[in-house]
Amino acid sequence: MEQFHHARHLGEHERAMFFIDQALQTPEYRPEALIWRGIEALQQQRLHHAFLFFGSAAQATPGRADVRALIGRSVLALQQPELATRLLACAWQQMPTEPSLRIMLWHARSQSLPPAKLRKLIFTHLPEIDDAAELALVLKLLAAQTDAPAEIGVARFDPQTREITGWAVNVKAPASVVTIEIESDTQRFASAADLPHPLLSKAGICEAHGGLRVLIVEPAQTLHVRFNDSTALIGSPFSNLPAFNPPSPKGQTSARQEPVDILVPVYDGYEETLECINSVLRNRSQNRTAHRVIVLDDATPNAELRNALRALAADGQIEHIQHATNLGFIRNVNRGMALHTERDVVWLNADTRVHGNWLDRLRAVAYRDKDIASVTPFTNNGELMSFPVSRVSHTMPTAQEQAELDQLALNVDAAAMEIETGCGFCLYLKRDAINEVGYLDEVHLLRGYGEETDWCLRARSLGWRHMGAPNVFVAHQGGISFGEEKTLRVAHNNAILKRRYPNASDRYQAFCLRDPIKPARQALQRARLSQLSAHLATTTVKKVPGPKTLHIQGPDVDAPLRLMWRHHGACTLATLHAKWAPLGLTLEYQLPKEADQLATDLSALGLEEVVYGQMAGCPSEILKLASRLNTPYRILCSDDELLVRSSEPEWAEFARHAKSISLPWQALLKRYAAALPSARLVIGKKTRATPARRRPPQTLLIADDLRDGEVADRWIDLARHMTRKNIPVVLLVNGDSPWLKSLTATGAVHALPEVQGLETTDCLSLAGCDAALSLDPEPGAGWQAPYLASTLGLPLYAITSAVAKEAGALPMNHLPFSLSRA
Repeated sequence: MEQFHHARHLGEHERAMFFIDQALQTPEYRPEALIWRGIEALQQQRLHHAFLFFGSAAQATPGRADVRALIGRSVLALQQPELATRLLACAWQQMPTEPSLRIMLWHARSQSLPPAKLRKLIFTHLPEIDDAAELALVLKLLAAQTDAPAEIGVARFDPQTREITGWAVNVKAPASVVTIEIESDTQRFASAADLPHPLLSKAGICEAHGGLRVLIVEPAQTLHVRFNDSTALIGSPFSNLPAFNPPSPKGQTSARQEPVDILVPVYDGYEETLECINSVLRNRSQNRTAHRVIVLDDATPNAELRNALRALAADGQIEHIQHATNLGFIRNVNRGMALHTERDVVWLNADTRVHGNWLDRLRAVAYRDKDIASVTPFTNNGELMSFPVSRVSHTMPTAQEQAELDQLALNVDAAAMEIETGCGFCLYLKRDAINEVGYLDEVHLLRGYGEETDWCLRARSLGWRHMGAPNVFVAHQGGISFGEEKTLRVAHNNAILKRRYPNASDRYQAFCLRDPIKPARQALQRARLSQLSAHLATTTVKKVPGPKTLHIQGPDVDAPLRLMWRHHGACTLATLHAKWAPLGLTLEYQLPKEADQLATDLSALGLEEVVYGQMAGCPSEILKLASRLNTPYRILCSDDELLVRSSEPEWAEFARHAKSISLPWQALLKRYAAALPSARLVIGKKTRATPARRRPPQTLLIADDLRDGEVADRWIDLARHMTRKNIPVVLLVNGDSPWLKSLTATGAVHALPEVQGLETTDCLSLAGCDAALSLDPEPGAGWQAPYLASTLGLPLYAITSAVAKEAGALPMNHLPFSLSRA
């Protein structure tokens, strides 16, 4: 790399490129070489190449914010601001304090968002902006909007010093001094933002004014800071409450300590809040654990809700704690936990529903060992404990479905497991842990997101553990969030957590890869499969959501019952998907070890038909399923095009012997045509010739299965030929392959980068890929190229084969270069 930089400084471009190409072949220099190749491509307006180089560099250096910003820059240059916004927002959430990412994201947002939404986002993020270049950019974007307010400012209040500080400017007339009005109880007085402010000065907005510092002699509980037109500065109004002083613990509690305080923080949402409270009250008699329902009313603006809570309190069913001003979730819950310092507590979101003896089951797990600090149940929406897919927010089931899932979880009674952190939608906390770990951080964390993670990580550092309770299902609506403000809060709090617990992220990722919760999810799903089997046995086809047909690796992703498979190391993972309310039914099998279990589970469903879709590389255990189940089968080349039926003699041996049989040429042609009806597939000159004026493809996706050594050798030969002849075509490989290193070493082949926030089709488009190519000389029943091209929406090119010549047809060879060897 030193020689490259030396040649670059001397202006010797060709020599510099020679050294950079050498560096690409050296593992230790490759990431930096990719970045410089991307910069060179960006400067020469070879934008698709720039995306490829920067994307590969980002995969090699995942912690480099500047590289992620460069990807965004290349995508913006390709005039794809929506995609740039998506990928940069994803990167920003992981590295929220990086100025290069933030600035590039604002550029992308300014081109992709409507003015009103962009303005709202800027106002949301302004309080956290401490980089002069970023502030200058966002204020410039606001000044360019005709309907944006001219006066903009950010204010803060420090209860200890009793000072209001911040800044305020007129973005359309930066030289003018802005006047503000401050309201404290009955006092109102004006002040001017006439002090120097370092951030405004560095941003080049105003040198000697814009800063704000006002001492409030006797501040009220709520303070307001407004412009002359009554518009509030960002951050106003302020809550002036005394700092939280945790009470002294009353000694160690025992496993029989009762009652438990169920804390329900409430702000708004009349129906969901009362449904949550009523679910606790309705199931009170089924729990032997004594408990009190304490509703923490955070100054709700909903008068109907406030009156309903007062009525429940007057009836003695709940304890109603009302705050005079809005505290936010963290302050609200802290004061709730401090009400009774001898009791365990349960945080219960106001949009949750509980069933049966839920509290007894959570408590039993909590007191299984002395070092357990918290317990989190299964739910449809709760991070690690989400069901059926972990870390995914699923739709909330109906009340009846919730009760059925909870009863099923109780019957399965899967063993509790240790998890990395609990989730605050429903979190049982032992008082002994609270006494040692302390309360939530209401000083540094923004309210509402990540506070339980901080508490759990703090507890773990002191030797406490956190458990998941899969024998309890608590429904959680979720989705009622702060929108973009949530993104801000998550990013802000995550940045703090990363500094406090530098190893936590690696532990969390390792936990997710290990996934010790999976056996419990699988056990509950298998119980649901039994329910589905019983339902299908007593229900006619017309009443179930689709026929009793199993689709195997087919293109119909909406099929009621699907079996998908993928190679995973030395084994194959087969996943059974069923549309079964209230939540999708998903079971995973490791083949060949669990082939018998797969066949047993499927036989219980009483299938009427098995439909094979894509069969490239299909494992024999799946090919044999139709025979093992004694079920009729067929093979499709698309959703509605039948290729062959099991009644045809030439396929009679297929299910019994699970052999890949080459299709007759005419059937193969039919397979081509049906696989890509909308992809401009041309099968030979006799069908339709390529228009003479059509630009030949410049970037091609390798559509073959590169685990086949013979086919891989053909690709390596072609790539070397292209490099020798300087053919300006890029070949892309999607996914890993044992031949990938040999292919990329030719210089003509690039691995399609996986960019977080983008789909594969997005990456293909940004890489300039406009076609797929197969070099398989004898494509047969397992040929994956048409299926892959169809899935990705690409036209397919194929070479002339011996089978095609015998049939008198010429498959596509309209390529920008000759496939014959020179």
